[in-house]
Amino acid sequence: MISVIVPALNEASHIETCLKSLKVQSVGSELYEIIVVDGGSEDETCSIAEKYAKKVICQDDPGIGGARRDGAQEASGQILAFTDADTILPDNWLETINRNLNRYDASTGPVIFQDNNVKTDILATWRGLYKLLNKIDFYYMIGANMAVRSETYHRVGGHSDISLLDDYDLSVKLFKNKATTLYDPGQVVYTSSRRAGKLLTYGMTVAYGHYNYLVTKDYDKLLNYPKVEEMTLKDILKDNRLGRDVLSAMETLQTTLRENKRKIS
Repeated sequence: MISVIVPALNEASHIETCLKSLKVQSVGSELYEIIVVDGGSEDETCSIAEKYAKKVICQDDPGIGGARRDGAQEASGQILAFTDADTILPDNWLETINRNLNRYDASTGPVIFQDNNVKTDILATWRGLYKLLNKIDFYYMIGANMAVRSETYHRVGGHSDISLLDDYDLSVKLFKNKATTLYDPGQVVYTSSRRAGKLLTYGMTVAYGHYNYLVTKDYDKLLNYPKVEEMTLKDILKDNRLGRDVLSAMETLQTTLRENKRKIS
């Protein structure tokens, strides 16, 4: 049995396409279950999910990581497959995962953007660099496309109660516990390009996450942070001393320019 876990929050415009792709998998429907973990949606997410999922549960633990772990605790499968509500899964996705986890503890694969443009190409190239870490047996398990044996998942501690870098955190746990992991180019998924729209902000958000994960170890900042779609450069800069200095300098410059403009006028 494979348990597919999909966290969701106000995803009515995307989740039906995701769940429809899961309902037409090449493996028999008796071999997998779909669990949607709702984070308190105020749209039609739950009513849509109920048409396709075996279980639609309310999130208990905080963060995207908490939602994924809530789903894992409800799961019946020996294999846990994780994806996102804005992702489309090819019909052989679960078949590929099942084959991979017959030999490995965990597996992941390409996450391809549904709409191609310059920004998504840059982001795809950046993510492609993660594969260099495979040389040291570290595999970056991107949240939209990862699968782990249930026993392994619980043994390493599962997802933490964070949203930013919840997938990286699980990757670190798998690495530290010497779980065998595979990057399979055939285990591919297609995800929304919406986050690539604010590429600079997205990149700074990831850098902000790694800084707080690796340096300050302030995990509250990995849980409570503005969504990438809503975040501005100012949101990121104001959270550290250097950033505040940059903001102060920018505001001083803006004030000076406005004053000079008034004098010229």
